[in-house]
Formats: sequence, C-alpha cells, structure tokens
Amino acid sequence: MLYDTIADLPESLTSVLPEEAQEVYLEAYKTSWEAYEEHQGGELDREAVAHRDGWTAVRREYVKDESTGRWYPEGELPEEEEEEEEGLLEEITDVFQTDESER
Repeated sequence: MLYDTIADLPESLTSVLPEEAQEVYLEAYKTSWEAYEEHQGGELDREAVAHRDGWTAVRREYVKDESTGRWYPEGELPEEEEEEEEGLLEEITDVFQTDESER
C-alpha cells in the first residue's frame, strides 16, 4: 500500500513520531516503493521493504526515548531527561565532594 501523505500513515507511526520524522519516513517509504515497482516478490514484500527503508531513514536522524516510546531528533533530549541528567551530575559531584572532605 502506497502512502501519499503523512495523514495516510498508520496511527502506530503518527502516535510516536514527530511530524518531521513522519515526513522523513514517508519520503523514504515512497522512494523505496517506487524503486521496487518491478519487484518479483509481490506487493507484500514490496511493502515490507518500503517500511524497513522508512524506519531506517528515521533511525538515521532520530533516537527513541525508551521510557516513553517517542522519537526525538538525534542530539536533542526531551526536557525531562535533561533535568534528570543534571540532577545526576549534581548528585555525583556531591558524592565526590563529601569523599574529599572526609579525607
């Protein structure tokens, strides 16, 4: 099945991918679908290859937050994760400072 717009994508994609990632997925999917037009494996194999290529394109530019299942541009963490990491760094710094003061 060829998807023409991001509105045509399955809900399983649109519920977790930001709109920009949906565009990346759709472009790769459509390119793959057209490239395998003469594919001998049939339409189901053609669709599986197109889905695989769509996800591969998304994974090149986005990372999945395993705790929420949502995808973010590579290098950008959701605010909650950034705050947690800062808190962890402060906690580690406190531990080292405590160890040094006990010496």
